[in-house]
Amino acid sequence: MPKQMKFRMEKETDSIPTKLYIYDDVTAQGDFDWETFEYKESETSAKHIRDLLYQVPSQSTIELHVNSAGGEVGEGVTIYNLLRQKAREGCNVIGYVDGMAYSVAMDIMMACSEIHMGLGTSMFLHYPWMMAQGNAEALRGFADQLDALGDASVALYMDRAKNLQEADLRTMMSKETMLDPENCKKYGFCDVIDSYKSMKPEESKEQIDSEQLKQDLMKARMTRDEVMKMLQSLKIPEPKETNDLRKMFIAAVDRAAGRKK
Repeated sequence: MPKQMKFRMEKETDSIPTKLYIYDDVTAQGDFDWETFEYKESETSAKHIRDLLYQVPSQSTIELHVNSAGGEVGEGVTIYNLLRQKAREGCNVIGYVDGMAYSVAMDIMMACSEIHMGLGTSMFLHYPWMMAQGNAEALRGFADQLDALGDASVALYMDRAKNLQEADLRTMMSKETMLDPENCKKYGFCDVIDSYKSMKPEESKEQIDSEQLKQDLMKARMTRDEVMKMLQSLKIPEPKETNDLRKMFIAAVDRAAGRKK
């Protein structure tokens, strides 16, 4: 069974950005290994992300891709600050919500200078919570910790928010609010909504049914010069690769005329 991807980083080559993927819960420890009775190393911990970001040179572009339901607040806030530190080194950190950025995963996304969301993606914000046990004094201490973590999340959201007052943000967090791309953009939590819409025939005068045209060319047995003139009239661009439309048409005419390439 193939290993499930939790995290991946692809290094920048020339103008290609370094791609950082967080596709699992953000945790300080990995899964428990019942064979060794030890926890595996977490690939979404702040320590692991720190070590990987250390390899990224200054002035680079980093693409952060997130599909995570959240995780440990302390780890997420640390990752947020690690990314902000890379930004201070001159790195351009661009975020992409590939599926969901919930809870502390949304906190991490706020470190990006530009955030993209696709159709069907969402963010989710709320106050942090925990499972705890102990006496009354210990539980009161845990409540104070949660308040501090909640205030930290409010601060980093408000650093990016627009059209939103802090009191309204706190109400949204208290109610545990799911945000679609449109509302994220409205409140400043994303900058670009990638629609990925298919091109309709009427949207491009240059769109051609290539297979039908190839058959028509072969039936008509047009000469190479005639094809070139026709392609120029259709404003088909110069070929950029071997499977370019223009080369395919010319090859079709050659075959129709019985000529070898």
